[in-house]
Amino acid sequence: MPEVNKIEAEKHMVAARRYFLSGDYLNCIEELSAAQRENIYLVGVYLLRSLCERRLGMWDKSLTSIHYYLEVESADVRARLIEDQIEKEKSFLKNVLSGKIEVNSIQAYKQPFSLFYNLPLGSKPKTKALGKASSFEGRLWISDTEGNKVFMIERNKKPVPFDIDNPVSVVPLDFDEAIIVTKEGQIYKVNVSENNKNLEHMHVKKVASLPIIASDAVVIGEKFILVGDVKEGKLTCVDLEDGNISYTWTPTDEGRFEPLALSYGGYLVAIADRGSNSVIFMDPWAKEVVFKEQVELLRDVEWISPIDYVVLSEDGSLYIGNILKDSLKKPIEEKLENCWCLARYEDKIIALDTALKNTFLIEQVLKLENLIAFANLYMLEKGPDLGFLRLKANLNIPAISNYEQKTPSLIVGFGENFLPSKWERKTYMNQKPVLEIALADNYEIFLRKIYTVGNVWPSRLVMKQGPHLSGITDDFVLMLAGLSLREGIAIDLHMKDGPLPLSLTMLSYISGGKIKFSSSHQSDDSKSMGLEGEVFVSLPEKSILLKAVVFEPLLAVFGNINGIPFRDWIPMDFLFNY
Repeated sequence: MPEVNKIEAEKHMVAARRYFLSGDYLNCIEELSAAQRENIYLVGVYLLRSLCERRLGMWDKSLTSIHYYLEVESADVRARLIEDQIEKEKSFLKNVLSGKIEVNSIQAYKQPFSLFYNLPLGSKPKTKALGKASSFEGRLWISDTEGNKVFMIERNKKPVPFDIDNPVSVVPLDFDEAIIVTKEGQIYKVNVSENNKNLEHMHVKKVASLPIIASDAVVIGEKFILVGDVKEGKLTCVDLEDGNISYTWTPTDEGRFEPLALSYGGYLVAIADRGSNSVIFMDPWAKEVVFKEQVELLRDVEWISPIDYVVLSEDGSLYIGNILKDSLKKPIEEKLENCWCLARYEDKIIALDTALKNTFLIEQVLKLENLIAFANLYMLEKGPDLGFLRLKANLNIPAISNYEQKTPSLIVGFGENFLPSKWERKTYMNQKPVLEIALADNYEIFLRKIYTVGNVWPSRLVMKQGPHLSGITDDFVLMLAGLSLREGIAIDLHMKDGPLPLSLTMLSYISGGKIKFSSSHQSDDSKSMGLEGEVFVSLPEKSILLKAVVFEPLLAVFGNINGIPFRDWIPMDFLFNY
């Protein structure tokens, strides 16, 4: 029989529980391994290991650990619930990352343009012929093609005009840098850094001059821009570094091709083609049509997620489609009066009318009954004589950023005892780092890379596209999704010069990440992801707690927010260390 050192094993278990409660899951697993070396019969190791691996997104290992535990402690009902929750979360994320996220409805809210941006009185731009609009982190760019101007608009500020001959499209690279494309095919890179303290003048650099009549443009990587040409009926891909043409493209089927509008969401390029009255979805790297959808009187197209798109027609009709379902729906009967163009606005879409009189805010409403919230609890404080616990709590719901003033409902239990508890909303100062990191071959090595900086999980991960990242497996993304949603880590994707898999672009979307086209851009990390708060739990007398200890002691926290369920478990051995 192997030798057993129960005292040393318990020391490691105490350390493991404390690491777990501080969010240091990697050291928790090491301490659990050390405890098992001292006492091979300590089956509670597998229970805590499973919970630890669940928080890290290591789904298969977490299930293996809980199965080992259940082989010995088959009577532990909690372990059955944990096993079921792991399976549910894994299956849910697998579906979401493959694009299977159900939209319940689309809503459009009308508001005066000046009120939407809270512009100073009388400062609304006056345009002669509205071109395309684009938005980046709240800053709106509008092209006035006939008025030979572009306007830069921000909330609470007077719009700033810039003189440019016949602009048709402004494509932001980051907050201060953009590409401007003119109707005659001139391509400029402009910088409006506020460090110059003179926003009426911008630094302009000519990138290329194309013999085309341009309709729209979209950046597909740090180096490349696609420009629509309605004269020759083609797309031209231009290298932004040297101004050379990388390739030109037209659909292989015969017929007139008139690319009126373009949009790129990190996965496919959507093309509003007036020639064939259809939206064409093209892989810009393979240069192939993935599929097309017929729409009459096309005006504009914009991605609302990596798989969902919105189409605006000439008569103001709005349509929504999904690239995995090959179908278009008309979600609202009302027409958007005089609307001319679409633009992304945070995780929503805005539609602007020709006179900039009104703005329509368009957002999709997901089917809440199909969602799962991901909860994370940390120990903050235990009260005098163990009268209460105070836990830091974080909730993340994939693809939902607005939690309004919702307060989660809670049920907290220990053994067979239900404990009085309440959730108090609280926002913490975000001091977590933003990391730009290369992909590692091994997920556990990757975890150690992103945790070692300051011994905290980052608030954002910036992942640079390259051959390694383009080849990332769906299993790796599935594990990273579990960690990022549990810890509130936004995944930003820095697009360079190649494709990324759908699963990774979906992860960026559901985690609150951004698609970046510039290495100089730094995302705003002052706001934490998800819903933050504190959970207060009232504890009974120690004797009552001790009676409830049959297996490894765990505190169970079940709840829901707006009908979306969540479950979490944390170790409770610290109760007896006094």
